[in-house]
Amino acid sequence: MKKVVEYIKGKRGIPYILIIIIGFLVSIPLLWVQVCKTHDGVIHLIRTISVDLSFNNGQFPFLLVPFFCRNFGYTMTAFYPPLVTYIPYILGLIAGSAHIGIKLFAALTIVFSGIFMYNFVNEITKNKAVSFLSAIIYMTFPYHLELIFKRFAIGEFTALAFIPLVFQGVYNLLNGNKKKHFYIAIGGIGLMLSHTITTMYTAIFCLIYILFDVNKFLKKEVITKCIINTLFILLITAFFSVPLLEFKNEAYYSIFDPGAMNTNIEKVEDSAVEPWQFLKDKDVQNGVSFVLGIPTVIMLCISILAYQYVESKYKELYKIHLILGLFLLFMCTKVFPWKYMPQILNNIQFPWRLIGLAMFFLAPIFAMNVYYLLKQIKKETIKDILYIAILVMVAIFTTIKLGTYPSEKAIDGIYEENVRKNPIITHWQVNRDYLPYKALLEKRGYMETRKDKVYVLKGKATIENERKKALNMTFDIINVEANTTIELPYLFYPGYTVMLENKNEKEKLDTIESEKGFVQVILTDNIEKATITVQYTGTNLEKVSYTVSGISLIGFILYIAWNKKKKTENKI
Repeated sequence: MKKVVEYIKGKRGIPYILIIIIGFLVSIPLLWVQVCKTHDGVIHLIRTISVDLSFNNGQFPFLLVPFFCRNFGYTMTAFYPPLVTYIPYILGLIAGSAHIGIKLFAALTIVFSGIFMYNFVNEITKNKAVSFLSAIIYMTFPYHLELIFKRFAIGEFTALAFIPLVFQGVYNLLNGNKKKHFYIAIGGIGLMLSHTITTMYTAIFCLIYILFDVNKFLKKEVITKCIINTLFILLITAFFSVPLLEFKNEAYYSIFDPGAMNTNIEKVEDSAVEPWQFLKDKDVQNGVSFVLGIPTVIMLCISILAYQYVESKYKELYKIHLILGLFLLFMCTKVFPWKYMPQILNNIQFPWRLIGLAMFFLAPIFAMNVYYLLKQIKKETIKDILYIAILVMVAIFTTIKLGTYPSEKAIDGIYEENVRKNPIITHWQVNRDYLPYKALLEKRGYMETRKDKVYVLKGKATIENERKKALNMTFDIINVEANTTIELPYLFYPGYTVMLENKNEKEKLDTIESEKGFVQVILTDNIEKATITVQYTGTNLEKVSYTVSGISLIGFILYIAWNKKKKTENKI
């Protein structure tokens, strides 16, 4: 029998081919699992459709969605990273439907999480057998499957693909030839545009990772390259972060309220898991399983036996990964003192989200445990058989896990068709996380009964000839008393331009938030008759941020090309 390890070593492309095949095999349940029946899937499907609605109505930027929330306009992308919206949208255009596009995207994240994990471990160990097994473990650990097939937490499972890229860049900068340091920026950009919470925790543990080897970090070249990568991350993602901060500055939205988002101390403590839930499903929260799986538990337990055989040059890194991985699992539990943590860390909502980051650190440990214990066996044939047996064991338990996700009646296509035919959906059909907080408080009263028309809140005026289409409208206003306040039929978000045309003179009116969370303007003068035009144009700062991101992306590509050229010249 040909030696498995030697075969993998001798064929550079074989691991990638196998990872791609396994990734798509793992994705097979997406053929029958209905996104709309998962925890978050329907929201992400709506978000994907929302981009199409915005595009079809000639709107740019795509921060607000026409028609949603009873035609009052709602944001689906201003507060949620856009990568996991725009890429599924593009794939949906190619595939012919949003629900197929979003499933194709999920399958690709599984594949790329394996490829990037393989590259990261290979960067460290230069051992393809260890790298391959690490990738398979990372792709198939049970919580990863829960994220996709039960929760469809698109931001979280996408972020898992980018975490290895960040750490590969950091490792290469500290211990390698420094040629791949820009992976920090690529991974960081991917994280920021995928899932904000995972980005924050990855940054924290990346800093801890560096502190374990701080002497290598405290060099001018290393610090300079870290600063350059950080600047590129911030500049390229400005088109997302700048509008988000601008929205936050203009009004108070539900997403920033700990009570509304269940990010207060009590809620976070309550949502943490009991340690035994890593081993057995019982009284699971919202039907989510936190079980690590038999193969994972076995490969963790054999650390006691395997550590002594690990090569000395890897032992320090082995300990760092084991410590960080176990600590992250500890943070998932009720034993961890969440009540003493700052509010920014409590934004995690559910501590068990850290299982994914924990498995990033532990997967290489599990693979090294297997490899170094098998290495003690003298007969190569037996090594090969056992290595294949372990892969088969992982495959069997993965198949069993995938079999727990039910095949349900196809509803994704029907749901998508209904939304496209009638996009004036209520606020109960979206997640409400991005409502103005004032509107959220009134969601059971004012928002349900408010008519889709202009209201006079204070003073006197007569409204006539209202014409509204998507995020644009015009109307005549007659016999206006000075200091009259009117409320427009749009939820309050920055970017609306309201123009008053009176006697052939145009004046831009300031928009403010009403007491109910809608767009409000004040007419300071007496007016006999005038026309008001409302358009969603986006803010100037938003448009500048798009320009900054575009220029920075070009600059980043040129920077990488310049570095590669410089390295080539130095070799000559």
